[in-house]
Amino acid sequence: MAQGLYIPTFIANENFDPAVINPRVFYYNGLKTISPSPVFASMDSSRFATSYNSPGEFPYFDHYSSGSTDETPDEGSDSLLFFNEQTAYGTLPTNTLYTEYWQTYIELLYNPKTRFIECQANLPFALYTDFKLNDIVLFKGSHFHLRAINDYNLKTGDCKLELLGPIIKDSLD
Repeated sequence: MAQGLYIPTFIANENFDPAVINPRVFYYNGLKTISPSPVFASMDSSRFATSYNSPGEFPYFDHYSSGSTDETPDEGSDSLLFFNEQTAYGTLPTNTLYTEYWQTYIELLYNPKTRFIECQANLPFALYTDFKLNDIVLFKGSHFHLRAINDYNLKTGDCKLELLGPIIKDSLD
């Protein structure tokens, strides 16, 4: 019998209504040592004694991968966040999901020199099936990123193209 991903159901209120919590993704960065913490043995004001728990370890999960030298994040660590937040251990990474995957595209979208072109085209079916949305198209002597192919007619090959340009640096290399 095949087993799927089990997502636990938690109790949401006193009526035992279920609350489904979506899974979250973290990096496992090894075990961290807990320094001794005081435990108060007596709360009587006449004798106030303290003792200490022995050091232990706990698993350290974070939005950031561990760095290269030890098991704490550093500037070169990977991040699972769109914008980084302060780390519990180590230093704040410089890369985010935004800088890694979206910054170039969003800067292209909001660049005053960027042009969005909607045009009509006649594409043979073989060419239509070979196109990918990261392809570069030559249109009237300029290179553009192919953003979408809409309303493709299987009989005639007529369609509407959405082009975005000028192309991102190093796209033709």
